[in-house]
Amino acid sequence: MVSVPITGELTGDVTGFPPNVETGQPTLDNGNFNPVTQTWTIAAQPANGTASIDPNTGEWTYTVDPTFFDGLDKGEVVFDSFFISVSGTTQAGPFTLPFTVTPDPVEVVIRIEGVCFAAGTLIETESGPLAIETLDAGHMVATADHGLQPIRWIESSRIPPERLCDEPALRPVRISAGSLGSNEPSRDLLVSQQHRILVKGPKVELLFGASEALVAAKHLCGWPGIGIDTSVQTVEYLHVLLDRHEILNAEGAQAESLFLGEEALYSLSSEALRELASIFPDRPTSGHTGFGRAARLILREHEARALACD
Repeated sequence: MVSVPITGELTGDVTGFPPNVETGQPTLDNGNFNPVTQTWTIAAQPANGTASIDPNTGEWTYTVDPTFFDGLDKGEVVFDSFFISVSGTTQAGPFTLPFTVTPDPVEVVIRIEGVCFAAGTLIETESGPLAIETLDAGHMVATADHGLQPIRWIESSRIPPERLCDEPALRPVRISAGSLGSNEPSRDLLVSQQHRILVKGPKVELLFGASEALVAAKHLCGWPGIGIDTSVQTVEYLHVLLDRHEILNAEGAQAESLFLGEEALYSLSSEALRELASIFPDRPTSGHTGFGRAARLILREHEARALACD
């Protein structure tokens, strides 16, 4: 028998706020062996969610257990994992006899965290740019697609120094002034690692057939002027929800509002669900009634990496 390592996308990010479903595409590191058949399976389910896999392609999907999320504190970062395996046949070089492929199961690790702007971020509003922490429900903010829209829900969470030290995934990404284009952003922008930023240009169009796309800030790290800020001692993150997923103007850059798509409501606490139910009485907070589609195409990590390649 031949043991063939499983490589590819073996990690995932699920935000403490939506979306709470992640997918990935593993591959077989065949070396000199060419696969003839392959069947993928879940070898062990995660502890705090469910995992499924396409038996033919190996693409996996992870979904958070809503009961588990009910017991989490807002802004808390947790990890979950499951195991995948593959079996099948392969051929080696000039040999025509099939070899059985039985690599050991490999672990897929899922990281869960919140999505938000850092306090101090200037958001474009009907009164001009205002610090996000001064905004409240009812304030009108500028959106790229639908003009001025009212904030329907806003919430903050403060991360103290000891948590930033113990949980590096909570550290903010600093997007330096001008790193996304001329005067974009106009000042340094701090966001959580999973907050999606709008990118655009000919390469986006060429690779993905869309003029613009959203990329998690952590996947922009490595671009000139963008990286994890390890100097911040304390950070306060704020979550802004509108009637739909929108593109906001933050420090002159374009970034997403909180996205509550299908099944995303599973990730909220009971208290938050009750509050949302009172704000949106015509939208049952069951997790099956969404708040609309994503404002733009959302790129995964390997797709974001393709944008960075020369």
